[in-house]
Amino acid sequence: MYCLYCGDCCKRFSPIANPCPHLIIEDDFHFCGIYPHRPKECSNHEYQSRFCSIGIDVLKINPQDSDALRKRIDNGWDKIKELTPNNTREVMNNGIY
Repeated sequence: MYCLYCGDCCKRFSPIANPCPHLIIEDDFHFCGIYPHRPKECSNHEYQSRFCSIGIDVLKINPQDSDALRKRIDNGWDKIKELTPNNTREVMNNGIY
C-alpha cells in the first residue's frame, strides 16, 4: 500500500487525538512526526488496494491515472528529503514518513 500523504487518517482516525498532534503539514502533504514510534493502530493500518483509497478520494485523483499517483508519491518523498536533509538515508531505509 502506498500512502498519498493526504493526512485524512491522521486528522480523523488517530488513536492519540483528532487531529494527531504529531502531524507535520508541508503544503498539501501530511507526514507523521513520530513515524518510527507511532501507535500500533497506525503501524498495523492496512488498505485493500495498492494506493490508499482515502487519499485518492480526498485528493480527487483518478485511480486509473498512474502518472498522477506516481507523481504524488514522488513529490511526497521529495518533501521528506527536504524536511530531513541530514537523515535522508536513515529515513528512506526505515520508511519514516
